[in-house]
Amino acid sequence: MTNSVYDKVIGQEHTLMKLRALGNSAAHAYLFVGPSGCGKDIAARAFAAVKLQGSEDSTQRTADLVMRGIHVDVHEVEREGAGISMEQARDEIIKLAERSAVEGSTRVIIVHDFHLLADGARASLLKTIEEPDGETVMIMLSDDVPDTMITIVSRCVRIDFQPITDELIIKQLVEDGIYQEKAAYVARVAAGDLERARVLINDPSLASRTELFANVPTRLNGTTSRAIEIAAELLSAVESSLASYESKQEAELAELEERVKFLGERGSGRKILTDKHKRELRRYKTDELRSGLRMLTLVYSEALKKSTEETAHYQTDSYVRAVKKIRDASVALSRNVNEKLLFENLLMSLPSINS
Repeated sequence: MTNSVYDKVIGQEHTLMKLRALGNSAAHAYLFVGPSGCGKDIAARAFAAVKLQGSEDSTQRTADLVMRGIHVDVHEVEREGAGISMEQARDEIIKLAERSAVEGSTRVIIVHDFHLLADGARASLLKTIEEPDGETVMIMLSDDVPDTMITIVSRCVRIDFQPITDELIIKQLVEDGIYQEKAAYVARVAAGDLERARVLINDPSLASRTELFANVPTRLNGTTSRAIEIAAELLSAVESSLASYESKQEAELAELEERVKFLGERGSGRKILTDKHKRELRRYKTDELRSGLRMLTLVYSEALKKSTEETAHYQTDSYVRAVKKIRDASVALSRNVNEKLLFENLLMSLPSINS
């Protein structure tokens, strides 16, 4: 059987059936909906490749470039701030939709984090989505569908994605040659993101970083200085973890340059790949910060479960409030906040847990 661009989309069998059926569809606007790490970004590239070359064959040059995020006729748009602003919608997305394709007749625009589309941007994009210029295909990726997006959603073909289960991630990692116990541990930390799990496998500091976050509640003592000290340690640990991901990116860049050197491929695509790496690194860092916050949530939730009738009522309430504050901080990471201030303020507000 021919290698398919959809082979890397894991755990989405029903969704892939729908995507395959839409391969020759005349529709030009698609909305892929599913949680972060479910594979909708990979599926979007695969679908884009099918739209450009007319087949799923992953061995074709077009498919190879699209799947690596460096095809000249596939544009990936990342939000520049807390959301996709009206200015970004007008100056980037709409202008891209008006361009002519370089290598063929079709161009594809993939818009990430579409659920963070600003109010003022919706009206600007509606006409482009309804009546794109020429042979433009738009694929919007959204973690969820806010009520404010109903009008735009009604103009799109909606494709839903399910979270990837820990069991499936473990299975994939074991097939990659990772032993069962380590695969299970990494799957829990990866929180349904297979690509992230594969990076974490090679992260030597994963266990120590997880422990660092888990020990935060017992180290807090109610002082500002301690909270600032711990926040600095957490951010430093996450920053250091990026080395594993940067190594992966360096290998991709070396592969690209080797290909250009020996095959003389038109246009090196170095800038496209470098820009893609910057986006990926930012997303990976946010994922790691959220992973640490999930660990904090687990620690306070466990302390809450262990609370007895003898536990002071105010202490139990403080654990409940702590869980809410941590979850709010995790959501805030989507808004391009100052991470240092976010973590310092969070830790200053959290209660200590006696070890």
